[in-house]
Amino acid sequence: MRIRKFATMSLAVLSVVALAAGCSSTQKDQTLANDIKAKMFSDPQVKAAKVDVAVKDGEATLSGEVPDDGARYEAFKIATDTPGVKHVVDKMEVRTAQVVPAAEPAPIERPRAPKPVRNERKHQADSNLRSVKSEPDPAPAPPPAASMPPEQPVAATPPPPPPPQPKRVEIPAGTSVRVQMIDGVDSSVNHAGEMFHASLAAPIIVDDQIVVPAGTDAYIKLVNAKSAGHMTGQSTLALELVRMELQGKSFVLASNEYTQTGSSRGKRTAETVGGGAVIGTLLGAVIGGGKGAAIGAATGAGAGGAVQGVTKGQQVRIPSETKLDFILEQPVEVSYFPEKNHTPRN
Repeated sequence: MRIRKFATMSLAVLSVVALAAGCSSTQKDQTLANDIKAKMFSDPQVKAAKVDVAVKDGEATLSGEVPDDGARYEAFKIATDTPGVKHVVDKMEVRTAQVVPAAEPAPIERPRAPKPVRNERKHQADSNLRSVKSEPDPAPAPPPAASMPPEQPVAATPPPPPPPQPKRVEIPAGTSVRVQMIDGVDSSVNHAGEMFHASLAAPIIVDDQIVVPAGTDAYIKLVNAKSAGHMTGQSTLALELVRMELQGKSFVLASNEYTQTGSSRGKRTAETVGGGAVIGTLLGAVIGGGKGAAIGAATGAGAGGAVQGVTKGQQVRIPSETKLDFILEQPVEVSYFPEKNHTPRN
């Protein structure tokens, strides 16, 4: 009877603990979503955008409409830089502006010719003048307006041609992107969250057309940086391709992680300390026999440990001009002018 009662109480306690853990996780996700919304509301570039934020298990999903690509990148950056957010899914759409049709030019009216003066009036005026002998002869009347040539209409100026429109192309998920680092990365110096400048080492081609030329500016984010300890451990660098600049526009990218890990120093540390003890033993035996050997062994072991203690494990460095390969995990739509699409760098 006591065993059954104890089992019932244990089951109840486990249920309460599981429920509390679930509530804590849900409350943490809601807190992250509120923090992201508050930062977006304070940002002047994202404040007017209609962005919905949802967080589940530390993964933030952004959806809704933004006025331009700059606001889209700023919202993505705010969510990515929020402490506690593990990953950001971009489902935002850029609101396209409606094109207003050009007004047609108004038709040009031709001037009407004045009505000709009737000859009867001219004959009547001549007869009246002849009856008055004392008055001088009148000056000759000007020719009638009907005899003057009509004015030629002004030729209408043709409207200017419409400006060229950008071409829109979607780069599909799974596309391979090769970049060349401009800035160097060091696991002993740099920290997670830092951005590094790079450029495309090869063009991005869609349907046999160069959409993004080689040399285009790109930006790499350090998402994980771990430096080796004094005695053991491994150094690790994890990088993501997050943005590129094309013809004055910024495009947000979501890629896989490029990870580079250094070798472990645990085994080498043990061998170094042991070697110091052996050398100390030999020196002690030469100097003073058995007692000297014991002293030499202790001294050698201490010296070996001291040398390894100030020597850190192997660090990971990605120097400038290193070429890295990334894979796009989400499609990205870019707009560009093909006639301006040339390689910006030699």
